[in-house]
Amino acid sequence: MTSLDRFDLKLLQALQRDARLTLGALSEAVSLSPSQCSRRLARLEREGVIQGYSLRLDPPSLGLAVTAFIFISVDKQRMHTPREAVAALLAREEVIECHTVTGNHDFLLKVMVESLGALSHFLAEAVSPMEGLRDVATQVAMESLKTNGPLRVEAG
Repeated sequence: MTSLDRFDLKLLQALQRDARLTLGALSEAVSLSPSQCSRRLARLEREGVIQGYSLRLDPPSLGLAVTAFIFISVDKQRMHTPREAVAALLAREEVIECHTVTGNHDFLLKVMVESLGALSHFLAEAVSPMEGLRDVATQVAMESLKTNGPLRVEAG
């Protein structure tokens, strides 16, 4: 694990709030010189603490009106590794996230599509034909109250 001091943590907090901060604004926010900020950012990127910078988009503005969570169980006896079962799904643009989970299912997919019809088509075309599929349960989000929240970073 990377050792993070209070300045690193302040940098991470500030960047999670606004990743578009200029180096000058960032250095002012964390009380470091721009060159010190630059060196720290480079180290945090190199060590993988900062994995990248991204743009958040409004799904409804892009026609993505339905968010669904798909729980998948696979028959582990019928395949070499359970991850092989979902490999094709990971390449699908509808799949926003995929997690292995504990409990009654093996995988949890977060899927965003245009409509309930598109969700039905995705389930029929991409999920149902999966080899080794044992069970599928789908839940549709009625409303998203919080997404892409910042990670907890404690700075002194």
